[in-house]
Amino acid sequence: MSCPQTLRRMLAVARAEWTHNYRDARALGIIVLLPLVLLILYGYAINFDLRELRFAVQDWDRSQASGEFVESMVRSDYFTLAALVEDTARLEDMVARGQVRFALIIPPHFGDDLAAGRAAPVQVLLDGADSTSAGIALGYLQGVVRGYSVELVQRWVTRRGLPAAMAAPALEVQPRVLYNPEMTTVSFIVPGLIAVIMTMLAALLTSGCIVREREAGSFEGLAASPIAPVEIVLGKLTPYVFIASFDVILAIGAGRLFFGVAPTGDRLALLWVSAVYLIASLAIGMLVSSIARTQQVATMVAFLTTMLPTMLLTGFVFPIRSMPAALQYIAQIFPATHFLVIIRAIYLKGTGLGLYVHHALALGLIALVLVVAASKAFRKSLE
Repeated sequence: MSCPQTLRRMLAVARAEWTHNYRDARALGIIVLLPLVLLILYGYAINFDLRELRFAVQDWDRSQASGEFVESMVRSDYFTLAALVEDTARLEDMVARGQVRFALIIPPHFGDDLAAGRAAPVQVLLDGADSTSAGIALGYLQGVVRGYSVELVQRWVTRRGLPAAMAAPALEVQPRVLYNPEMTTVSFIVPGLIAVIMTMLAALLTSGCIVREREAGSFEGLAASPIAPVEIVLGKLTPYVFIASFDVILAIGAGRLFFGVAPTGDRLALLWVSAVYLIASLAIGMLVSSIARTQQVATMVAFLTTMLPTMLLTGFVFPIRSMPAALQYIAQIFPATHFLVIIRAIYLKGTGLGLYVHHALALGLIALVLVVAASKAFRKSLE
C-alpha cells in the first residue's frame, strides 16, 4: 500500500465529510454559534468574585463605637447593609431565607469594652448551606475587622502620645501576586472554558460521523470500498480538525472581545497544542460513533464522556491535588487535564511550552491512543 494512494483515499473521505457539513446549515450553526454562546454564557455566569454582600445588623450597644464599626464595613467594597434589626428571630429568618449573606450581632457594652482596652467580641451568623460563599464572606469580614482593629489601636496610641510603632502589628504580610494580579475569576475561567467547550464541541461534531452513515444507508458503499478503517477514521477527522481549530481562534477572539482576556504567552505554541488537543477530543467522538448504533445514543455518550469529566476531574473548577489519590491518577487520562495546565500558563503566565513539555507529550500520547482506538473500533461490517 503506497503512501500516495493512502493519502488520496483519506482526502476523498475528508472531501465527502466536508461537503456534508457544508450543505448542512444546522451543522454550520452549531460549529459557529455554539462555542460563542457557551463561552459568553458561562463566562458571565461563573464568577467567584463576591461583591456587595448583603448583611443585617442587630446592635444591642447603640454606641458611637458600634456605629463606626458598622460604617467601616459599609465603606468597604464587599458589603452592603441591608437592614438594622431589633428582633433576633427576624434576623435569623433573614439569613434562613437568603435575604442576607450573614448577620452581625453587636453585644451590649461593646463601646465600653473598646474604650477600656478590652476585647469586644462580635457574633456573626453565616448561612452554611452555601459553604463556598460563606467561607468567602467570612474571609472578607475577618479582613475588614482586622483593618478596623489596627485603626482602633492607632487611635489609642495617638491619644496617649505613645510612639506610632507601638500600633504596628508584629507581623505584616506584603503579598505580591505574580499572575492575574487583580485575582479576577474571569481571567482564570475563560481559558478553562475554551478547553471545556472545545472538548464537548469536538466530540459532538464527530460522534455522528460513522453512525450517521449507518442510519442514512450509505454505510454499505463505505464498507465495500477498498479504503482501510484507519484511512476512513483519519479522513473523517481531517476536516473537523480545521473546523475545530477555527472555533478555537473564534473563542480566543470572543474571550478578548467580551471579557478582555487574551493569551500573553506564545500564541503559536497555543495553536499547535490546541490542534493536538482537538485531535484527541475528535477521536473520542469518532470512537463513540464507531460503537454506537444510533445518533441519539452517540450524542448522549459523547456528552457524558467529555463534558462531565472535563468539568469535574481535570482541574477546571476543583484542584486535582485536593482530590483522592485514585481520582488524581484517573484525571491524567483525560486530555483536558494536560491542556488546561498549558492554556492557563500561556494565558496567565505568559509562557510557552518550555516548562510544560511533559504535559504536551502526554497530550500527544493520549491523542495517538484515542485515534488508534477509534480505528480499531471501526468495523466494515453491516451488523
